[in-house]
Amino acid sequence: MATPMFRSRHLALLIALLLIIIATPILAPLRHGLLVVNLIGAIVLIAGSYSISDRKHFLAVAIVFSATSLIGNWFMVMYPGHVAVVVAHSVTILLLSFFAITTLAYVVRSGEVTANKIYAAICAYLLIGYAWALGYSVLEECQPGSFGAPAEIAPGDYVNRVIEMRYFSFITLATVGYGDIVPRSSTARTMAILEAIVGQFYLVALIGRLVGLHIVHGNPEREKS
Repeated sequence: MATPMFRSRHLALLIALLLIIIATPILAPLRHGLLVVNLIGAIVLIAGSYSISDRKHFLAVAIVFSATSLIGNWFMVMYPGHVAVVVAHSVTILLLSFFAITTLAYVVRSGEVTANKIYAAICAYLLIGYAWALGYSVLEECQPGSFGAPAEIAPGDYVNRVIEMRYFSFITLATVGYGDIVPRSSTARTMAILEAIVGQFYLVALIGRLVGLHIVHGNPEREKS
């Protein structure tokens, strides 16, 4: 049985993810805003590691990935360049994917549907969107012009590029499709198609799974029959 400390462990990750969504565009233009954004990013990594801290073998992997990601992002801030951006983003994509997969595995496994499972389900969704956003950023770094936007982002302005690609990622994941940012290259369009499919499949499959678990564990008479 989970201890009280672990029952809401995904809430910390959810708060950290929402905080970085809200704070990044506000803080990034400020003088020391980038430093604060990176600190919030570190909080996300800590919260992500804490969310899987009851699974020791996963925790060890998360710590290694998190440390590598922090080093990569620090190097990117101190010595910005094409290689540093690609490496830092790629490592972070692996870390976010790892957190998303382990979190989703916790959500879909058998057991009562608790508040922590709901928090975890939202976290996995946000982590998927973040990972795809960095994927789009890497693509734009490697193939400039893969995306068309109303305002052009300077080649070395990777912070605003990530903010822009994050917006495009979540709009695509939710299949809203405002059309202000459009994928131009075949690779960008393929990535957008896959993200839209994942977004729809995630909601349909996950809601179905959670409803099924709620019916089973919320109806004692059904379990006895």
